[in-house]
Amino acid sequence: MARQRQYWVVSPNVIEQEKTVGDWKKEIRRTRASIMGWSPDDYGHRQLGPKFAGKTAQSVQLGDIILIARRHNWAPDVVGFGVMKGECREEQFSMSDRLVYVRDLEPFIPLKQVPKGIPLLDVLQHTIALRQLRPDPKKETPAGKVCEWMKRRLRLKDQESDSDTTTKRPLCKFNTFGYEVRTSKQVAKAQKREAELLEDYRRWLRKQGRHLWVLKYGRIECDAWEEERQNLIEAKGWTRREDIRMAVGQLFDYAFQGKEEFKQPHNAILLPEEPAPDAVEWLEPLGIKVIWHSGRSFVDNANGQFT
Repeated sequence: MARQRQYWVVSPNVIEQEKTVGDWKKEIRRTRASIMGWSPDDYGHRQLGPKFAGKTAQSVQLGDIILIARRHNWAPDVVGFGVMKGECREEQFSMSDRLVYVRDLEPFIPLKQVPKGIPLLDVLQHTIALRQLRPDPKKETPAGKVCEWMKRRLRLKDQESDSDTTTKRPLCKFNTFGYEVRTSKQVAKAQKREAELLEDYRRWLRKQGRHLWVLKYGRIECDAWEEERQNLIEAKGWTRREDIRMAVGQLFDYAFQGKEEFKQPHNAILLPEEPAPDAVEWLEPLGIKVIWHSGRSFVDNANGQFT
C-alpha cells in the first residue's frame, strides 16, 4: 500500500535571527531547498531536527510537500513550496557561522504572495520551525484548501488516482450518472466566489478602458460578454475538473442561444488561479481558452485575447 503524502510548513527564519531572514529566503529560492537550523541529532526542542531529517516515526519523508512560510506582522510571509526530494545534508552558508541542514525540493515553486482565496494565514497561526498540516478529507478546511492548491500547482495527483487506466463497474439503480448534489449553502458559496472573481476581473479590465456586459436569453444569462473583442466568458470559483466541465456546457449553450448576437465568439473560462494542465488540455480542440487570477492581474492562454 502506498504511503500517504504528508504536508509540512517550514519557517524561513532558519536560525531564529530576524536580521538574517531576508538572506535565508534568497538562499532557499536559489538552492531550491528547505533549510533547518536544528540538528538531526538534537532530540530536544520538540524533536524538530530529527523530524525534518526523517529520523522519527512521524517525520518528513521523500515525496512530502513542503511549504516554506511563516506568520510575520500578522500577515503571511511566503517563500515557496515543493516536493521533498533529497536526503538531509549538512551545510554552512555565508550569512551564519552555524551549520544548518538542507533537503532539496523538486519541483519547487518560488512565491512572494498567494492568490486571493487561498487561506494561507489561517494555517500559519503558530510561529514554529516545522509544523505538519493535516487536511481533513471529510470536510473543507483551510489546511485542506492550502494543500490542494499546492498539489495542483505542482501538477501532482493523489496516490490512489495516479493510474491513467480506465476502470469499469456494474450499472446499478443507485448510479448517480455523473450528477453532483449540492446543498443550498454550497451553491450560495460557489455563487459568491464567482461573483467576487467576476468583479475583480471587471474592475481590472475597466482600468484598460474595456467593459463587460451580461446578456440574458430567456431564463439563462452569460456571466460576461465583452462586445469589442467578442469574448464570451463563464466564471467558476474553483479549478476542479467538474466545474470546468460545467463551464464548457454553459458556454456552448450561451453561444447557441445567442448566436444572432455572438456570431462566432471567443470562449473562455475565468478561474481564480492557474489550473493544472491535465484539467484544461482537452479544451484546446473545443476552442475554449482559460483566464486566471495572477497576483493583482489576470493572464490567459490565448495570447492576451482576454487580458
